[in-house]
Amino acid sequence: MMMAKKQDVRTPTYNLVVVGLSGTEKEKGQCGVGKSCLCNRFVRPSADDFYLDHTSVLSTSDFGGRVVNNDHFLFWGEAGRTMEEGPECRMNVVEQTEFIDDQTFQPHRSTALQPYIKRAASTKLASAEKLMYFCTDQLGLEQDFEQKQMPEGKLMVDGFLLCVDVSRGMNRSFEDQMKFVTNLYNQLAKTKKPVVLVLTKCDEGVERYIKDSHTFALAKKNLQVVETSARSNVNVDLAFLTLVQLIDKSRGKPKIIPYFEALKQQSQQIALAKDRYEWLVNRIVNNHNETWPAVSRRMQTAP
Repeated sequence: MMMAKKQDVRTPTYNLVVVGLSGTEKEKGQCGVGKSCLCNRFVRPSADDFYLDHTSVLSTSDFGGRVVNNDHFLFWGEAGRTMEEGPECRMNVVEQTEFIDDQTFQPHRSTALQPYIKRAASTKLASAEKLMYFCTDQLGLEQDFEQKQMPEGKLMVDGFLLCVDVSRGMNRSFEDQMKFVTNLYNQLAKTKKPVVLVLTKCDEGVERYIKDSHTFALAKKNLQVVETSARSNVNVDLAFLTLVQLIDKSRGKPKIIPYFEALKQQSQQIALAKDRYEWLVNRIVNNHNETWPAVSRRMQTAP
């Protein structure tokens, strides 16, 4: 009996897909809506692993390399989190985007010739031997980075994070973005999979855009909204874990915190950590000739 019980406690894995306005500069303006930064911050949260620039304009050879693998989606890898209810969970994160040819400035020809809105809503993803994506610099230099493959080369999608950029997008009107988001949402709704509306770039958010996004969500019954900033690292985990709670009802109900409240909590946490760290350094360093490795070793035991 004990044996059987042990096997039941497998860590559940959820396959989450991040979608939002994508395409050529004419369609999406000069910069993207923040899908890549959101994925980056969630999967690799440490400051040293966070890249602000993720280009979608690629050469034919980079598009054909094993990371992009001739697909218009990226496999960001797996992240684990402990939640208040239920065992630890693992999440595979995929970003649906549109890669543009650096010669023609048109979308790269891919195996899936569907338009973005249709393709982004697919619930089965397949790509043999596709490698995990880290950053633009990795393309063409895959051997210099950890090489982790997308599990079994295929994923069944459990839910979607639909991104809306609420900052002043360069060369892009918010109204046009919302038209695209509406069509995309309608396509996602047909899959019957849970969707979370993620407001990105709230650190530069325009109040009216945030309000309009909430109004949009209210009109769609049960559409949860999470206000985030990947740059400030605010509410990023909340967005992904809210989706997990919608997929797996046994994990309790999402407790959603508005951006400014979460930012305030985070600032207090950082201030407290900084104070404690300074106190620790003061206590441990007795001599200005000490070297960092020795000090660092003695600090390791402090939480």
